[in-house]
Amino acid sequence: MRLRFWGTRGSIPAPGPDTVRFGGNSTCVQLELGGRQVIIDAGSGIRPLGRALLGRMHEVVLLITHLHPDHLLGFPFFAPIFDPRMTIRVGGWPNGLLGLRRLFYSGRPVGGFPVPFDLLPATIVRDPALAPPRFRLGEYMVRTAPLSHPQGSIGYRFDGPEGCLVFITDNELPPQGLPSHLVDFCRGANVLIHDCQYLPQEMGPFRGRGHSDWPSALALALAAGVGRLIFTHHDPERSDLQVQQMVDQARAHAPKLAVDAAAEGMVLEL
Repeated sequence: MRLRFWGTRGSIPAPGPDTVRFGGNSTCVQLELGGRQVIIDAGSGIRPLGRALLGRMHEVVLLITHLHPDHLLGFPFFAPIFDPRMTIRVGGWPNGLLGLRRLFYSGRPVGGFPVPFDLLPATIVRDPALAPPRFRLGEYMVRTAPLSHPQGSIGYRFDGPEGCLVFITDNELPPQGLPSHLVDFCRGANVLIHDCQYLPQEMGPFRGRGHSDWPSALALALAAGVGRLIFTHHDPERSDLQVQQMVDQARAHAPKLAVDAAAEGMVLEL
């Protein structure tokens, strides 16, 4: 099981000199599972991923967490959709394919990417075999969990011979009392990747927006007994220095737990 981050930013892409280290592209993760190429979300990070994949393979699985724009907006610029040899199997969020289709020109004067979805050369299909709450990808079991986010979102747990990885973005943990279903969902994972958009002092005015702060993500990791915690979905206003400060604070509070922040280009192997 090999994971690479192609987009780590939340809400909107934030390129610039202050986000070079951890990245300015919005959410996109690449997983290699026993020879299969699995992509989670199609934020702006999927554009450079598309260049890397083009011509190397003819099928990918695209798992969608939810339909907010920062997790879909890169799809019209994903080079493999213009390759007639490519098949993209869309799964996860039940209306994932519909959300992708709505990015494209519909024949009505309402905007959208100028190429109609139905004229894309690649084969892009919703695969019912990739539907929640659980499905298999070869020898890997994939489970999903509902998250606390406006209009909904789902997290993913991947269990395989090498161990377990959990990916949870766009999730607001409550100020008191961790959801038992999420603790069980994350329990014993080698790696937990979790939303950490806000600082604790920001949660008051931002409560209800569907994102967490670092103490909440840390509490979940400790309660579930995970091996490593990685913060993701960095706020677009958060500089590299400020992201690192969050990591340093979390490490000071839990010195026995490995804590890092997701960075574009970071590779994890189980």
